[in-house]
Amino acid sequence: MPAIDRHHDVVKRALIKAGWIIADEQIKIVVDERSMFIDLEILKPDTDMTLLIEVKELYTIPSPVEALASAIGKYVMYRTSLRYAGVEIPLYLAVSVEAYNGILSEKLGKLMLAEASVRLLVFDADQEVIVRWIP
Repeated sequence: MPAIDRHHDVVKRALIKAGWIIADEQIKIVVDERSMFIDLEILKPDTDMTLLIEVKELYTIPSPVEALASAIGKYVMYRTSLRYAGVEIPLYLAVSVEAYNGILSEKLGKLMLAEASVRLLVFDADQEVIVRWIP
């Protein structure tokens, strides 16, 4: 299993505060012999909504451009693999408010998010709350 992001537990606590239930962690997706893992599967009981969340750190990384490329690449790979497997659960990329206000608000970040049609969950790591959902 892959290492979890340093904000993994922060995102879990923020989601629970917002009324979500953590249904599963490290959800395995297999394409032929290749395995991948998405961080969280969450449920909203009052709506029967299920989402998948991939947590990524983009703010304190030495190269935000490399982190952005890796995060977007993984997001697209996971979304494509889910479609291949016939899974129709929406996938969100969870990023800190600092990353959202940083590289993701710059031209390059905006272009990448739009081109890859990335859904975002923005969280405040200090407050452990969800700041916004961007479908």
